[in-house]
Amino acid sequence: MNHRPPTPYVSLAALLLIVMAACRPQPPVTPTPTRTPGGPLDASSTPTATETPPPPTPIPTATPPAFGPYGPDSYPADVNPLTGMPAGDASSLARAPMAVKVANAPLSRPQSGISMADLVFEHYAEGNATLLTAVFYGQDPEIAGPLVRGRLIDLEIPPMFDTLLVASGFSAGVQTRMEAARWAERNFSGSFGYGDEPYVRRIRREGLAEEYTLFAVPAAIRAAADEGGVDAPPDLTPGFRFDGRTPSGGTPAGVVSLDYGAPSYRVEWTYDAVTGRYTRAVGGEPHVDYLTGDVLSAANVIVVGAMHVETDILEDSYGGLWSVEIQVWGEGPLTVFRDGMRYEGGWARDDPEVMLQLYDEAGDPLALKPGPSWIEVVPTGFDGLSTATP
Repeated sequence: MNHRPPTPYVSLAALLLIVMAACRPQPPVTPTPTRTPGGPLDASSTPTATETPPPPTPIPTATPPAFGPYGPDSYPADVNPLTGMPAGDASSLARAPMAVKVANAPLSRPQSGISMADLVFEHYAEGNATLLTAVFYGQDPEIAGPLVRGRLIDLEIPPMFDTLLVASGFSAGVQTRMEAARWAERNFSGSFGYGDEPYVRRIRREGLAEEYTLFAVPAAIRAAADEGGVDAPPDLTPGFRFDGRTPSGGTPAGVVSLDYGAPSYRVEWTYDAVTGRYTRAVGGEPHVDYLTGDVLSAANVIVVGAMHVETDILEDSYGGLWSVEIQVWGEGPLTVFRDGMRYEGGWARDDPEVMLQLYDEAGDPLALKPGPSWIEVVPTGFDGLSTATP
């Protein structure tokens, strides 16, 4: 079935926003970390735990072409609709995905658990820093984090994927919107009464700043969600299309760079033909998962261009920084990297309860490679994306 994105249109209000955004001076590129600690717990009254990372696990080999095609309207019963891969444990598909808000400041790295995420959103926050929202469905880590406050984009991800949400809390303005969300009963963040053990755990280690010592405990969150009757399987159709075969029409792109501004947030993805995945570096260093020691990797790197609008919500009173609304609704430009190739297209989302729909330049669903994906959300007109052939 062919799907074409909606006919583009721009209202007068949207046109004014675009003109104002184009005319407004760009903020300095030096990131300003938020002053508020990463969690609601008081370190003086919280026991200190330690992490014991297990031995590194091997990165999977390239995905066999036999996987797919399927989606976006239906999937085999044993296939995870977020990865297009057979579920290792079918019972994992009978529960809700879990979105966890993860810090990405240099002093928060290496983070724990995100190598097990099916999807990871990376996006701008105030001060030109970036944050992550990791979505877990097929498997959960023992801990995930470190946690930080949720941002306005985290109002969109839970209804998109029917997830639970876990963050350390929210600024006052974002908190008001979170409380009014139709899915608020699935919010298991600190300010919703889940800011203490066993739902989160304070873990300290050398080199980890104190504001980045709060971690989610997915098993405890799921137990609370099950008790509350909200750990229900999601409706993920229409969703992504998956095909293990490399599509035609791409251009070579073995190295993908995203310059988010400051050097410490610069991202580079390098394609590994042996594993069939892109491996990630950030700030000039391999980006690893502390729990496993694995370098983070993705079958697909999805670059989504969306309007970024500064709001009147004060996100950081210390730095005088305002919350950014990332408008992942309507439609926008899309670039997908898979199998060492680059593909252009567009995305559309007309309903808050529906996932981003990804299209190729002909308006047909753009097929992802089965496996985990990173979604890099950038402003429309972003000029920090570049590619190279190693």
